[in-house]
Amino acid sequence: MRVLLTTLNAKYIHVNLALRYLKAYCQDLPLCLELEEFTINDYPSQIAAAIYQRQPDLVAFSCYIWNLEATLRVIEILKTVKPELTLLCGGPEVSFDTAAFLAQNPTVDMVICGEGELPFRTLLEQLAAGNFTPASIPSLAYRQGGTVRVNPPAEPLKQLDRLPFPYAADLSGNRQELQQRTVYYECSRGCPFACSFCLSSTEKGLRYFSLERIKDDLTRLLAGGVREIKFVDRTFNAHKKRALAIWEFLVSLKPAARFYFEIAADHLDEELLAFLNRVPPGLFQLEIGVQTIDAAVNLRCNRRQNWQRLAKNIRRLQQGGNLRLHLDLIAGLPGEDYAGIAKSFDAVAALQPEEIQLGFLKLLKGTAIREQADEFGYLFVDRPPYEVLASKTISYAEMLRLHRIESLIKYYGNSHLADHALSYLVATAFGGSYFAFYETLADWWQKQGLLRQGHSQRKLYNHLANFAASLVAAEQKNSPNSRTGYTSLNAARLAFFYQLLKFDFLCRDRSHNWPDWVPPSPLTKAERSACMAELTAPEVIAKYMPELTTESPTNLRRHSFIELFPCHPDNPQQDKPTLAFFYYGPPGRQPEVYCLSPALVTSFRRHY
Repeated sequence: MRVLLTTLNAKYIHVNLALRYLKAYCQDLPLCLELEEFTINDYPSQIAAAIYQRQPDLVAFSCYIWNLEATLRVIEILKTVKPELTLLCGGPEVSFDTAAFLAQNPTVDMVICGEGELPFRTLLEQLAAGNFTPASIPSLAYRQGGTVRVNPPAEPLKQLDRLPFPYAADLSGNRQELQQRTVYYECSRGCPFACSFCLSSTEKGLRYFSLERIKDDLTRLLAGGVREIKFVDRTFNAHKKRALAIWEFLVSLKPAARFYFEIAADHLDEELLAFLNRVPPGLFQLEIGVQTIDAAVNLRCNRRQNWQRLAKNIRRLQQGGNLRLHLDLIAGLPGEDYAGIAKSFDAVAALQPEEIQLGFLKLLKGTAIREQADEFGYLFVDRPPYEVLASKTISYAEMLRLHRIESLIKYYGNSHLADHALSYLVATAFGGSYFAFYETLADWWQKQGLLRQGHSQRKLYNHLANFAASLVAAEQKNSPNSRTGYTSLNAARLAFFYQLLKFDFLCRDRSHNWPDWVPPSPLTKAERSACMAELTAPEVIAKYMPELTTESPTNLRRHSFIELFPCHPDNPQQDKPTLAFFYYGPPGRQPEVYCLSPALVTSFRRHY
């Protein structure tokens, strides 16, 4: 018997952990068990063709919110060309309202609900032995005489260490497929919290792999050259001592890899904070689900979060400059209006994390919030992704506006394309409100017809420059640029903004073909040449730019650029000229930027 495990991942770099657990847990059975992954960008017809050519007897699909509709199209093709092929679905997207799912999709033969290892193995054991009795398999949903039957759920696996290492096959024979992909790993199952919008709330309690098992697994993954591991534990620091032990172990390995964790930052104590501040730079990224700063909204979601402690701990995590922080917000939470979302966004933006994700509430099957849809007046389409369109407290027009804002956060905020210029613009023209900035920018983009276009990096800079100019024009005409009053942006401040935007532009663009908005250089060609000669002298490099001491003066001059700015980009309030040294290096290398005193150059000393 030939069994194929498959799924449609969101991206090629992702790997499916669930299928690997199933394969490893059933590997000893007397049948041919194979695994093949596709992506949602592949054509369903091509996926179906690839599966058909393997000639399986049973195909098991791992189903999620992002792939269910495409998966069903693949299933429809397979059932049409090979009606006798058994098609099984599992995963979170089919584990709730399963009877209705089977009734609506006659091409699907069976569904395994919830945690799948035990029922899937029982199913394969029966099929391999030729004594298939579906009523005896826990968590299985199937058809019998035209009626859908859903068996009682299986008991959760209590000893998680019974599950074999899921990536053994990927690492066998010096295979290197995982080296360029994102590997998912779990240390526990379940969540200590019960947020009403989250599927983890449907599981009761927490179960853990042993620390010895975790350390062995991670050692094997890193020895196999894995460079990026995302821990799928819903709250990694739910058990403090375990979290600290795993973090300490990872640091001790000195790996050439990155690790991602989802944590509850308001539950970090002094010991964890102190340790995280000492983690080597670039090793850890922490994802923190703020969702909202409104305590009443949190309570409606069955969440208890101390915003003051959370913000304090985030600032503490930032002190070491070694961690990448990703903060999440959700629009559409029960009882939260547009103004409340703006308030939460500004509070999070004030913390200046590396990334802010403005997500949108989804009424997932199985969650408590879905059962409360009428209570909160939620409007949504009952198919993936089940995203809220409007509610009693927020209109569809406002949600659309938030979607536009979210697009621009990705373009500008999370890309850090123009951090210095944006900081100045927000403080000068928007009273310090990043939400007001993105709101006004999104409205301007919509009027300019930019939202449905593709945008190169250079175009994004140009759009931002034109937007700032439009603010000055609006101010001069005494017409408000938004429904909220802000401090003015006059011509002098616009010129200063352009200087900062020029600095940001030069941090990314090594070409000397500058857009029209870029202020001309105050340096002559001769002055720049003299500056370059002095600043690339070995003694100057050693003292002021020690990271570049391995580069030859010739190489530095070939791959560098020098520009004089009227202020230090990090402190534009002080009118202190700065000489910026941009070392771009060979193509593909991240530029290194040094802000120096003009007094380092002989010809400038009498002026500075």
